[in-house]
Amino acid sequence: MQDAELKAQWQETISAWMYLQGQERGPEAALEQSWNIQFWPDKKNTTGRKMSELAKQNKAWQAGEIANQSVTVQGVGSMEWLLFDSSTERYSKTEICQLGVPIAQNIENNASVMEQAWRVNPWNGLDDKKWHSEYLSLIANQLDYSMKKMSRPLAKPGKPRAYFAESWRSGTSLNQLEKNVEAMQALYFANGIGLDDILRQKGRDELADLISHQFQMTLETWPEQQNMFNLLQSKSGYQYLMAQYNKLEQLHYYITEEVAIELGIVIGFNATDGD
Repeated sequence: MQDAELKAQWQETISAWMYLQGQERGPEAALEQSWNIQFWPDKKNTTGRKMSELAKQNKAWQAGEIANQSVTVQGVGSMEWLLFDSSTERYSKTEICQLGVPIAQNIENNASVMEQAWRVNPWNGLDDKKWHSEYLSLIANQLDYSMKKMSRPLAKPGKPRAYFAESWRSGTSLNQLEKNVEAMQALYFANGIGLDDILRQKGRDELADLISHQFQMTLETWPEQQNMFNLLQSKSGYQYLMAQYNKLEQLHYYITEEVAIELGIVIGFNATDGD
């Protein structure tokens, strides 16, 4: 497989992961795999340092050995390093493959664990009140996580932290955020039986229309430029990203305030709080 094909396959894999990324509700066995699938934020370039250490050993790694390593080298972030980081030029293709193949196998193994865990509906037996609480939390947790993916690199005006951008090596941060929004939109509508329908059954068509429009407008105006790292290098780019963040913030208000009040639900803390 050529480099371009490998990179395209990596993009397809991480795009699929965006539909589950940030969820804090569901089967425990599936949630436990989150860090193994993706280590982020990488505040100290731990992935780069750990991957360099493994690559230097020039050995034929096995998937089981990778599974026993730090989560920083097990998932899609470590594959990104192999495919996109300029420092890998010092290694031969053989050395890269010796590491890349077992990492890919490890990702496949962990994804299989998640798929099996999701075969059982964890919400069977819940009454409407409890289900609505879980459902709203599913969307809110993913929305919180997506906003963190922007707020961390945006940091303070004039002092962005570009290396906190997700997938800065491949320059695909904004593409992945777009997939997050698409995932939340799909979860909101749920093929006509989701939160939009619940609100309309309660006579809250206006609120449902506002949320529907906010999702649609956010996606229709999403940046064609995928590289958040590059945008953070200029004042205009920073302002452009802030405009995108504000669209997510408006969605957050509708979901965690307006909808939560309507359904009588208190949105609890999640794993992204306090970071």
